[in-house]
Amino acid sequence: MSDLSSIEPIHIEGVKDYHMHCDYSFDASGTIEEYCESALRRNLAEICFTTHYDNNPNSDGRDRFIRIDGELQPTSIDRLGRYVDDVHAAAEKYYVKGISVKLGVEFGWYRGCEEEALKLKEKYNFDYMLCGIHEIDNISFCSKSDFEKCFADLSLEAMLKKYFMQVKEASDIKLFDTIAHFCYYYKYAKKYYGDAIEKAYEPYLDSVFTTLVKNGTELEINTSGIRHGIERYYPNIDIINKAKKAGVKIIHLGSDAHHPTQVGYEFEVAASMVPDTITGCEE
Repeated sequence: MSDLSSIEPIHIEGVKDYHMHCDYSFDASGTIEEYCESALRRNLAEICFTTHYDNNPNSDGRDRFIRIDGELQPTSIDRLGRYVDDVHAAAEKYYVKGISVKLGVEFGWYRGCEEEALKLKEKYNFDYMLCGIHEIDNISFCSKSDFEKCFADLSLEAMLKKYFMQVKEASDIKLFDTIAHFCYYYKYAKKYYGDAIEKAYEPYLDSVFTTLVKNGTELEINTSGIRHGIERYYPNIDIINKAKKAGVKIIHLGSDAHHPTQVGYEFEVAASMVPDTITGCEE
C-alpha cells in the first residue's frame, strides 16, 4: 500500500485530474483505489483513469504490455476488460464519497492504428480518450534509453515536422478527445538539441491549431513537466495562450500521475496561471 499521509489538499473547488496511470499501466504503480483515496485527500471533484494502451506493431515491443494481477501481459483489447471493470467498480464505490470517477485510456498513436483504436472505443465506450504521441519513426522520444536513437538522424526541423504531422494525423481520424502532453518531445529534445529548441514550434502551430479546431480535438494542460525537471507544462504557457486564441479547446488538467502521490500534482499553481480552464468547466 502507498503511504498517502503526506498528500496535501488542493484549496480550489471543482478541480479535476483527467490523466492518471494506475498499476494496469506497465510503467506505473498503485491500485485504482489508492489513486481514488489520493484524489479524496487532494479534494478533487473528479478524476479520469487513462491507463496506457500501447500496441504499435512496428516498435520494439518493450511498451506493449499491460499489468494484470501484478504480471505484465501483452496488450490486447480483451485484456483491457479487467481494468474497465475495476474503474467502473471504483466509480460506484467513490461516488457516495463525493468524487466522480471516469473511465479513460491513453492510446499510443502509430500510423495505421485507426482500426484498433475504433474497436477499442466501441467495445468499452470510454468517457475520455487521450492520444499519446510518444514516438517518431516508431522510436520513443520520451524514453531516457531511446531518445538519442530517435533524434540521431533527425535535424531539429525534421523532428518537429514529423511530430506535428503526427498530431494532425491523430486529430484527423476523429477518435480521440484530446492530444496528450502536446510538445512532449521537449522532455529530452532540450537536452539533445540545446537552446535551438526554444520557440522552434512557432512555424507549425497555425496549421496544427487549424486541424485541431476543425476536428474538435482538445489539448490538455499536463503538469508532469515540472516533475520531469524541465520547469514547464506540456505544452508551455506560450502555446496554451496561442492555442486558446486560435479556438482550441483546453478544458482539462492532467497530472500524468504514475504513482498515487502524484495525483493533482502542481494543480494549484496551474490554476493560478490559467484559471479559466483548470476547473474543467467548458466556457
